[in-house]
Amino acid sequence: MWDRKEKPAVLVVFFLPLAWMLYSLFSGRYFPDPAEPFMTVSGIWASVFLVISLFITPLVKNTKKLKVINRYRRFVGLTAFWYSSLHLFSYLLLHAGFNFNWIQEDLIKRPYIYVGVTAFFILSLLAITSFKFMVVRLGKRWKIIHKCVYFTAILVVAHLWWQIKADYEIALWITPFLVIPLLVRVWMAKLNWRVKLKKASL
Repeated sequence: MWDRKEKPAVLVVFFLPLAWMLYSLFSGRYFPDPAEPFMTVSGIWASVFLVISLFITPLVKNTKKLKVINRYRRFVGLTAFWYSSLHLFSYLLLHAGFNFNWIQEDLIKRPYIYVGVTAFFILSLLAITSFKFMVVRLGKRWKIIHKCVYFTAILVVAHLWWQIKADYEIALWITPFLVIPLLVRVWMAKLNWRVKLKKASL
């Protein structure tokens, strides 16, 4: 459980990027074409919070002193979802102007959008099922559903690299931080499997 006193401070820290993005947008820093920088920055922050959420589980399991951060796991995941929502909304509003004929044509030119939208829908599912009443209602199925976050990480990596035209910098920075927790997860799964085999053979 969170300490009530810390909630306002945590909320402020997590939404500082949004405040800066909105300030930059309305102060004209993103003009004359606000769509590209706003989509880029919101996508970066969605990826950052996704990375943090992926690292929390292995850190908590392997370091007792860091168990305190487990209380923020759901909020970090929800923040990744909200920034990804902002990323998608900025595409629909700033880039496409909600012109669905134009969006339909754009989907043919930019198939990596399908990958990004798939990642968004998975994050939406995880966000909807992250609340306590859903955890209780789903039971054991909850863990299976929330392991889809690793598939989301793969989709985000694909989305990042597929859209590149010239500048590789963002993809190069984000990709290792998305891939490392996936590799850690595979390694932990192998260890658990070996332990189970040993127990079964005794």
